[in-house]
Amino acid sequence: MIPKNIAITGAGIAGLTTALYLARKGHRVYLFDAATELSEVGAGIQVTPNAIKCLQALGLGPALMARAVSPSSIIIRSGNNGAKLATVPLGRIAEDRYGAPYYVIHRADLQQLLLEAVLETAEVQLHLNTKIEDAEITDTAVKLIGPDFSQEQAGLPETFDLLIGADGVRSNIRQNALGGAPARHTGFVAYRATAKPTFDLEHFLSTSGLWLARNTHLVQYPVKNGKLLNIVAVTKEKWQETSWSHPVERDHVRGHFQKWAPEALRLIDLPETWTRWSLCQVDTRHPWTKGPVTLIGDAAHAILPFSAQGAAMAIEDAAVLSKMVDKHGATPLALQSYEAARRPRIERMSRLVKQNDWVYHMGFPLCIARNIVMKSNTPSQLLDRLNWIYEWTPEDDID
Repeated sequence: MIPKNIAITGAGIAGLTTALYLARKGHRVYLFDAATELSEVGAGIQVTPNAIKCLQALGLGPALMARAVSPSSIIIRSGNNGAKLATVPLGRIAEDRYGAPYYVIHRADLQQLLLEAVLETAEVQLHLNTKIEDAEITDTAVKLIGPDFSQEQAGLPETFDLLIGADGVRSNIRQNALGGAPARHTGFVAYRATAKPTFDLEHFLSTSGLWLARNTHLVQYPVKNGKLLNIVAVTKEKWQETSWSHPVERDHVRGHFQKWAPEALRLIDLPETWTRWSLCQVDTRHPWTKGPVTLIGDAAHAILPFSAQGAAMAIEDAAVLSKMVDKHGATPLALQSYEAARRPRIERMSRLVKQNDWVYHMGFPLCIARNIVMKSNTPSQLLDRLNWIYEWTPEDDID
């Protein structure tokens, strides 16, 4: 294999993972991010067995184990009265079934361990404070365009063999280089925070939780080695802000959940401040690839976080893209093959997200029927429904 020059825009989870995969194939990877330093915002993230297998292939299993938590189960409850509706077993049961654990981890911890691996990889050059806004594309090469980009100053190649847009839901590469649509607000917002639980809520540090109610739901799980709770409260709400996120006080969040069960309200009362996020998505039908340029992760297919698979899909993308480059070389054919391989799974995931939106947010009387159905399923039956997600390996997408 002849090493090629590959540019990646965006040094988040998607970009860092892709850089590691391609560098391990011997390519020279140039990773660009507009930030002056990498400090992941947000809170927790769920990293399911399908994604863990990809990260383990990079040798990151021990680092993940040291920083993540493996919850014993997901307990689904009614937000209205707190009644337990169902339990999805995780922990050792899931690990034995899928060959990898189900982890929850703070986003900053996951990004940091990926960054540490990148900085230890000689084939990757990380360029911060370098915003890439567009690209000139030919059949076989890409020239980067950006206000902070200077090949002469940084000693960079004049052109790159491939460009991977990993620059998130508001991707410049998608909109400018590929002519794709901008992200749009979905009508949902997420309030995110982390907090230390009080004594009477410490039992939540060993499980993940999902609370359901009309047009709202709440998620909670442990992060920071089981010392803090990550709490996400989702509700329907218009977005009229100029930014995509901003801090809010606890009373603002509580106002959306006043009629919820007392224990759920105690969770919401834990953090004093929250961050309010617009939940956006992009049209997954638009082309991800043009010649030697392609998109991965949220830049290609951002969807609502109602299946806990946003980061996992980006990590899967990185693994499959790397295998296609290994198979076809750093060529447009590799990128076309990657997109063709990934689209069916992303489309299936998008359908699941729409289904979960409907199921999670049912009002009366449909929620009564939903609750009866959930209670009628055994834990093993509930886990069976996730097999197609968690059993996946990169080879599943390779012909």
